[in-house]
Amino acid sequence: MEKTILEVENNMSRKREKEKCLLMFSGGYDTLLSACLLVEDGYDVSLIAYDNGMINGSESIEENFKRLKKLYDEKVQFLGIEPIVGTWRKFLIPYMLKLKDFDKYKLLPMEYFCLTCRASMYLHSIAECLNLEIPCLAEGARKSQNCPEQTEPVIERFKNFCKEFDRELLLPVFHIESKGKIKEELSLRGIIPKTKEPYCTLAMPLYDYKPSEESIEGMVKLLDEFILPEAEKLVKETAKIKRYKKKVGIV
Repeated sequence: MEKTILEVENNMSRKREKEKCLLMFSGGYDTLLSACLLVEDGYDVSLIAYDNGMINGSESIEENFKRLKKLYDEKVQFLGIEPIVGTWRKFLIPYMLKLKDFDKYKLLPMEYFCLTCRASMYLHSIAECLNLEIPCLAEGARKSQNCPEQTEPVIERFKNFCKEFDRELLLPVFHIESKGKIKEELSLRGIIPKTKEPYCTLAMPLYDYKPSEESIEGMVKLLDEFILPEAEKLVKETAKIKRYKKKVGIV
């Protein structure tokens, strides 16, 4: 049956919406390949990076953006590196004043730091999506990295959080099993995998451990009971601050 003009217009609108995506960009292998896959799937990709005050090597973020720009030109743009220390502090301080809660949720202090940092990035990214009218948000989480805040139950909470603001969360590399496969895919696209990758000095002790089921359950519980309700309150406030800063030319 022939489509009506309205149906065609709606389909075209959805296609235009699909072409916009904001990617939380660390500049590492996973987010580099995520950007490639998103562009190749038809998205115009805006990259945004975050600095929690503990990042070393942040200059490599812009360097790796330039590698993407050389490949994909106008299909990818860099919005800059945004500080999230103030937001992260809003999560950290109340919790640090009640250290007994570490036992309640069965989390290591470092697990809490990483989870609240990631939540801060999400709320800032959603605020950016709202201001720029971008319907999709993406990140380079990969299940096989064994980071507790990148496990399926935790990512599912962040997916639902995005839906509350009518935003879709995309995870281009989530099911890729190894860093070797990531490097292979990058090399196929002409990005020689000698990537300088920024790292968080605070999170470094987590690199050589695997999260327990107990800690994952604790993260989900903590997200539901404290972090995401607080983040939801902060999204609109953060969006308002971003609008003001852009209006007066504060970068």
